[in-house]
Amino acid sequence: MLEIFWAIIGGIIGLFLKENKPHQIALAVALGFMLGLVPKTNLVALALVLTLFLTRCNLGFGILTTALVSLAIPRLDPLADSLGTQLLANTVVVDLETTLFRYPLFAWTALNNTVVLGSFAAGMIAFLPVFLISYGICCRLQTKKSESQ
Repeated sequence: MLEIFWAIIGGIIGLFLKENKPHQIALAVALGFMLGLVPKTNLVALALVLTLFLTRCNLGFGILTTALVSLAIPRLDPLADSLGTQLLANTVVVDLETTLFRYPLFAWTALNNTVVLGSFAAGMIAFLPVFLISYGICCRLQTKKSESQ
């Protein structure tokens, strides 16, 4: 029983030790942030999960960021709802969605839901700033680590 416990702990630690370059960690944090914002019962969330797992990024930080952002997101749903409502009031977005909803697979994205659309848009807007901030933090931590050795 104890061996299984240590194997699980070793596997979790291994997620954080692989792909540990600053850009890989920053990409994982940015993708995890986006995934944490979006409600999880649609095709958008599945596409983000696949992106997280199929890119060369640090899965440990991606999953941790997703979990932490998912805990905070219920308080931000009214903001996502208002952003989604504003986007769906835009005729360009409505025309685009009308065209895309002709394809059966697109209906599973649930982008006609104001919370899903607002959360996805907020994630797209926040992706680059989150990446750049986490990249800067990782680079500083890596230089401090190399200086101390």
